[in-house]
Amino acid sequence: MKKLSFLIVCILTVFISQAQQDSTVPHYKMKKYNVKVRTVDNKTMYGRFEAINDSQVLLIRSTNGIHTIPAENIQSFTMKRKNSALKGALIGLGVGTLTGIIIGLASGDDPLMEPSPADFGITAALNNAFAMTAGEKAVAAGIGLGTTGAIVGAIIGAVAKKKFIIGGRKEKYRDLQAELMRKLVQK
Repeated sequence: MKKLSFLIVCILTVFISQAQQDSTVPHYKMKKYNVKVRTVDNKTMYGRFEAINDSQVLLIRSTNGIHTIPAENIQSFTMKRKNSALKGALIGLGVGTLTGIIIGLASGDDPLMEPSPADFGITAALNNAFAMTAGEKAVAAGIGLGTTGAIVGAIIGAVAKKKFIIGGRKEKYRDLQAELMRKLVQK
């Protein structure tokens, strides 16, 4: 019985030790960027940024697959996050809607007027027709500011890009390489 118990404990120890992950090893994920590269001979290439090393940039192009561009052939390149307009629109929608709801609820209910016999209650009826509760104001302001926020966020996301000018100089490329790696890799 002791041998069987010892065997079970040993087997379980092996399984448990294999299931453990080393938490000290960082797990990196590549960010996705769409890139426009202008070469020294004034050609333009579009693709997705795949990798960078000391001497070249690797792009994935939809037509040719992976394409390498040597550092001395790069005049400039422009990086833009993939789906940045959509992400900007969603962030703007969320912020605008939340702000509109808070403003609508904070403004409270509109007071109702009592009809006066001097104008047969017409002024009070018109005023009361446009009176809103705090909930109605929250919905109206949430829709209005949410739509505005989505439009502004989409515009900002669409125009947000980063341009790097290399000029065919390998030294300039190496100076920018650390910044590019920080942009590409996220933990």
